[in-house]
Parts: sequence; structure tokens; C-alpha cells
Amino acid sequence: MKTAKFLFVLLAFVGLSLVGCSDELQSPVTPIDQGSLEKVIITNFTFSHFPIGLTGEGEVKLVGGNWILKDVGVIELFTSSDPLAAGTAIHYLSATFDAVTGEGPVHGSFTLTPDANAGGGVWEGTYTGYRSKMPGSDTLFVLPLQLVGHGRGGTIEGMQIRENSTITAWGTPPSGWYGSGEGFYKSHGN
Repeated sequence: MKTAKFLFVLLAFVGLSLVGCSDELQSPVTPIDQGSLEKVIITNFTFSHFPIGLTGEGEVKLVGGNWILKDVGVIELFTSSDPLAAGTAIHYLSATFDAVTGEGPVHGSFTLTPDANAGGGVWEGTYTGYRSKMPGSDTLFVLPLQLVGHGRGGTIEGMQIRENSTITAWGTPPSGWYGSGEGFYKSHGN
């Protein structure tokens, strides 16, 4: 009886294994399925940036013991080792700084128009960070920022960009700054 059960289970297993085998390659049927098989290309770059003007939008006010910046429009120039990451950005800065220490959280949104011909495409995204006093200085601040964005339109549609920037700033509210960092963008190869 045990031998018969064993043979039955063995034949069932072999039969099921053979049914699942095929000489034909299994390929995705729909474009959505095919998209997951596209090769992802990661391009690394370095960059620096500094403000070149204001848009005149937003509010800056002293409330209680804090400076509140709400959607302050800033025009900023980005230079980069990659022309897709270089260009002019308009970003909307929001922050809450302690009026005494000048420290506090920063966040905002940006639109970067690349120097490279991106067919009218732009990078759109957000950034976050925390501004604190630079060690050993009473007037300078350091602000590590994380930027995350996506390509909208043109040849960068659907691409992703990530940057880590370290900004040196002065003044509360800030009267100037410069920053630099490194990042990468992801694109899909054919």
C-alpha cells in the first residue's frame, strides 16, 4: 500500500512538473507588463546652486518668537556636471526659524528648467531639511536638504531625480546662501 501511494504521488508530481514546462519563452503581453522589463539607467552628477532673484511671492513675518516664511518664491541658478541637472529653478521656500537661534525646519517645492534640450520638459519636486548653526560660527548656518523630483513633459517625462545638497546660509531670515551636493536621476533605456 505504501509503495502504491508513493508511486501515485511521484507520478502526480512528475505530471504536474511536465504540464508547467514549455519550450516557448514567456513574454509580457501588455505594455504595462513590458514596462517592468525596461532597463533602468542611473546617471550620477554633482551640482552647485545659489539664488539670483526673488519672484515677489510669499510672506515673511515675525510671529511670537519665530520667523515664518510661507511660499517665498526664489529664482536659483543650478550648475552641474550633467546638463539635465543644470538650469534655472523657481522654488517656493517655507520655514519656521527660532528668532533667537535662527534654527528650524525648511521645506518647499521646485520646478527646474534644464539647460539641456529636454523637449520642453521640467523637473518638479519637493525638498526638506533642518537649518542649524554652523559649529564655531555665530552668523552662518548649515542646511542639509533632500530633494526629490520627477520629470514632467518632453524627453524627461516619467524620470526620477534625487539630490542631497548642503547649504551655507547667513541671516535670519536668510539674506543669502550657496549650496552644493550630489545626486542622480533614473531613466529607462530601450
